[in-house]
Formats: sequence, structure tokens, C-alpha cells
Amino acid sequence: MTSPIVWQDAFDRATAAAAPLGLAVKDILAQNLDQNTAPWVYFETASASAGRLGMGEIVDEETGQIWLHLMVRRGTGAIDAITKRKALSVAFRVPVAPLPAGLFYDDQGFDPPDDDQTGNWVRFSLMVDYRYQDIVLPAS
Repeated sequence: MTSPIVWQDAFDRATAAAAPLGLAVKDILAQNLDQNTAPWVYFETASASAGRLGMGEIVDEETGQIWLHLMVRRGTGAIDAITKRKALSVAFRVPVAPLPAGLFYDDQGFDPPDDDQTGNWVRFSLMVDYRYQDIVLPAS
């Protein structure tokens, strides 16, 4: 499960970082099916685990990854894509806005494009690890 607070904060950060680059950020589940003519970013999350921090604790910790898949037209060269992916990365390393309480962005990973990928678009992916701790109150 991905908490809505995590999803919204990461989506907003990605969108703010992508705007000056002329990139649209699209929810992977709400994407439109129009024909893209310019690079864009698919946004998705993948939760790794969620559970109590300790016996009897009311704090729950969720860990997972934010995925930003930068889609670039084949034949344009790697340096522009790497530059854009780096700018997206910075948004999670040097936040310009305060993080929601309990949210931490940690390590990052960079998935290179697949040389065997067919079609006109190539994917450069950025993975951002996160931790989110929130209070789970007992049902009354």
C-alpha cells in the first residue's frame, strides 16, 4: 500500500521539478492515451512494506519507492535525458518545500534504458526510496 500523503507529496515534487524542463508528469494509472510528441514522465509508486515499528507501538512505518520514468524520443542522445533525470532527482534530495511529518526520502537508483526496447520512445527511470511513519490510532 502507498499512503496518499506519500503519493501526493512525491507527485507534487516531481511536477514542480518537471515544469521548468517542459515535461508533463502523468499518473501511470490516469494517463491519457493521446500521441506524445515531446518527452514526458510517468509517475508511479511501489510500496515494499508497511508495519508497526515495535510491539504495541502506535507508529506504523511504510517503506517503498517512487518511480519516475522519463520517456524520451529515440535518437535524441543520452545527455539531455540524463540532465533532465538529474533535475528530477534533485527535487527529492534538496526539497524546496517542507516534507510532510514522518516522510523521509532516502537513497536513489537510476535504471538505464533497455537497448533492446522497440518503438520510438526510450525509458530513463529514477527510483527514490522513501520511509513514511504515521500514527495508527486504535479503533474506538
